[in-house]
Amino acid sequence: MSDEELIGALDDRWQEHFADGMARRVCEAGAVGVLYRIAAGLPGEDKDSGESGGTGKTGLSRGIGALPNPVRHKIRFRAAYVLDRLYFTAPEHFMPHAEPFCRRDFPACGDPSARRHFAKIMADLLRRVHPDPDVLERIAGAAAEWAVDPAAKVAVRVWSVEVLKRCRGRVTWVDEIWDDLLETQALTASPGIESRLRRSWR
Repeated sequence: MSDEELIGALDDRWQEHFADGMARRVCEAGAVGVLYRIAAGLPGEDKDSGESGGTGKTGLSRGIGALPNPVRHKIRFRAAYVLDRLYFTAPEHFMPHAEPFCRRDFPACGDPSARRHFAKIMADLLRRVHPDPDVLERIAGAAAEWAVDPAAKVAVRVWSVEVLKRCRGRVTWVDEIWDDLLETQALTASPGIESRLRRSWR
């Protein structure tokens, strides 16, 4: 499955169980690397660089970077959602990408919707892997920024705090800011955040 084919599939009409079905298709096609690249916003592989455009939908063969901003945002969100489902249903397919995800692509994620799924993955991944201290510092730094961003969706804040919870005892400054972080979350707490404050964050 090429970049163009997967981008086209991700751009299809949304339907029930879209992410689960797409995750299965990606695994069966051996295209997890393509999905990962799209979700992370990395440059696509254009096997026919001499061509000036895509087939069917303008610019698809050039990868996600050639798409208009609203379409690019939608495709990245859907790719991140599918990657989330793939990670939790078939983690062995994700694990070859765990190192660049920790080292580079999680801290660099700038798409607000993709951050929700990246943080959800990372909160679980840190149970399985033990990144180098400098890598873990970057992960914690990104999660801290997302957790206190007033424009962030509740789900992004929740999963970012979960990432930081996994960093406690591993990144010194996370323990130092923990109480202040929870106080910040409590100021504008949704029911979901209030529940976690009571059950697992304190």
